[in-house]
Amino acid sequence: MLSLISLSAVWFAFSWAKRASGTPAAFIAAGCCATWYQLVDFGGRALTEVVAAHLLLPGLYLGVYGDRIPERERLILAGAFCGLALSLRIQLMPAVAFALLGFCGTRWQNRILPVGAGLAVPIVVFGIVDWFTWSYPFHSFIRYFWLNAIEGRSKAYGVEPWNWYLLILVETLGPMLVFALVGVRRCLFLGGVALTILVSHSVIGHKEVRFVYPMIPILLTLAAIGIADIAPKVMLCSRPSSGTLIIVGLTVSISASTLLAPQFPYWEKDAAGILAFDQLRNDSSLCGVGLYGQPWYDTGGYTHLHREVPIIPVLDVSGLETNATAFNALIAPAVASDLPRDFRLMQCWNGVCLYKRLGFCTPPRIGSELNAYLQRTNN
Repeated sequence: MLSLISLSAVWFAFSWAKRASGTPAAFIAAGCCATWYQLVDFGGRALTEVVAAHLLLPGLYLGVYGDRIPERERLILAGAFCGLALSLRIQLMPAVAFALLGFCGTRWQNRILPVGAGLAVPIVVFGIVDWFTWSYPFHSFIRYFWLNAIEGRSKAYGVEPWNWYLLILVETLGPMLVFALVGVRRCLFLGGVALTILVSHSVIGHKEVRFVYPMIPILLTLAAIGIADIAPKVMLCSRPSSGTLIIVGLTVSISASTLLAPQFPYWEKDAAGILAFDQLRNDSSLCGVGLYGQPWYDTGGYTHLHREVPIIPVLDVSGLETNATAFNALIAPAVASDLPRDFRLMQCWNGVCLYKRLGFCTPPRIGSELNAYLQRTNN
């Protein structure tokens, strides 16, 4: 389902580039977004910024184009898609505000109501869901903002300088960023959205590459438009055929993706814990899983384990001895030499191994399970 939703980036690139520059640019943009290594890597992942981006893109298109739909309905849909994106990723608030202003333009008195109504519906729904699943409306939003913006919890995971995202874009997009700067002349609105995302995220201390994922399909679309503009000049041909222009554009974009992808080996990063959990899922004798020297966030959790057994993070040797009877499967580094003797090595993946012992499990100590650990560490 997530992979299916990610196709909105391909649809958006084709549709927007066609309206802005023509059919050749549309095919270049669609092909680029379908093959670009970052979109392939992140596109199907259950990350809020990724899913939010795939919902934001239809909203941007409908807010500006979508002529086949009556204006009122089109603006309601545009607002709804932007509201969904904002509800999943509140850091997109400045970009969504910029987009809504662009949707309304000089006719804001006639357009603000349908845009605002569409925006409000998903946000209200999210707030009501928090009311029932947490303690009060918008509980998760308020706590998230308080912990990270007020208490500075996110800074514990690292702080980067203000220009870090700009340097990352140069490094990960390479020549496509130059082409995007050329293409932005035809799409100032898209350029404004991308710039707003960049600036608003740059002022936040804790930075990760995935946080600015919503910019990537936008910049690639602009890059395709830029390639379509530059290619005839480079080819010394005032009017190359559409087919030739598409082939040249796709060759440039796919070559850039192919050359850049090996520099960022995220494809199997920290996959060992997930592979171990996938194997344990089918183990009928499993009654508990211990994690020793293996971060909980590299395992896939219950999504991959899919078994109603305790997961117990073990922080040191004494904790390993205390909790060893509460699990019969242990994930630990291959170099670990202080494991209980009754645990035997089963299989290893990139230095992380699965160990098992025979027998049953005793009930875990109160507060030792994963959910209690996450609550205790404010995760």
